[in-house]
Order: sequence, then structure tokens, then C-alpha cells
Amino acid sequence: MPIPWGWTILSGQSRRIKIFGAIFPVLRKHVSDLFDGNRNVFVKFTKLNLPNDSIIVFYVSGEKLLIGEAKVQLTERLDPFVAWSRYKNRIFLVKEEYEDYVRVSPIGKKERRMEKITVFELENLRKYKKPAQSIYPVTSSGRYLTKEMVDKIRSLSAE
Repeated sequence: MPIPWGWTILSGQSRRIKIFGAIFPVLRKHVSDLFDGNRNVFVKFTKLNLPNDSIIVFYVSGEKLLIGEAKVQLTERLDPFVAWSRYKNRIFLVKEEYEDYVRVSPIGKKERRMEKITVFELENLRKYKKPAQSIYPVTSSGRYLTKEMVDKIRSLSAE
């Protein structure tokens, strides 16, 4: 039986959990472009599947800080050059950074193997009043979140 969109099976377990969102890492230098500018498109090479209306929590790499969130309005997997031509100045990276990112992985500096980039068109971007230390480990490609996990993050960032 296929797994419904937005649901996943935890590895090694037979129960299904509802995916509410994901945490994705960003560099500190991109925080202001995401939250203070007119850039509402986040791109990532990831295998995580998020349905529309999911929540993305942003995590500052190296600092382990959860700094804000957004609601996913639209998710697409596109050729990186199609993604740039469609979204250009709405992508949170400037053109040179984007071109570097799609060509070479920032981890290990090796050429990309994934051919499609995941594009998240976002709405309701908001910084947390109080950035919180992440209580969840986060990989470079992101981490799924349940509603309970998002609620916990929100409570930590509101204290």
C-alpha cells in the first residue's frame, strides 16, 4: 500500500507518523535575505518530501540555532537552471552563490550528483522572537518534523 503524501514510516518501525514539516540548515549570512527581504523561495538538494502547507524551520548551521519558520506554499523538483530562470531574484541566494551551490556541494566540495533541486515557495516567513538551541540533530539535507516537534520548537523560541 503506498504511503499517503505527508506521511512516512519510521525506519525499523511499523507505525506511521504524520509529517508536519522539516528543519533545514542555512548559513548565518542568508538569514536577513530570507526574513527581511523579498526573497520567499528556498532551494535545497534534498530527498525530503514536503507537501504544500508544511512548515519549514530554519536552523543556522554551526550555531545550532533555530531562528524562524515559514509555511510551504508550493513545492517543486526542477532542473537547477529551470528553477533559476523561473524564480531568479526570489531565491534566497544571489546568482553567484546559487551557481556555486548547484555545481558543487558545500560539504566535501564535490560535484553534485542530484540532478533536481527542490524549490520551496514560502509564505508567512517569520523570525522567532528568541532563537532557540536545537534539541534535534539536523543533517545537511534536513530533518522531518512532527506537529509535536514543531510545537516544542515554537514553545522554546517564545520563552
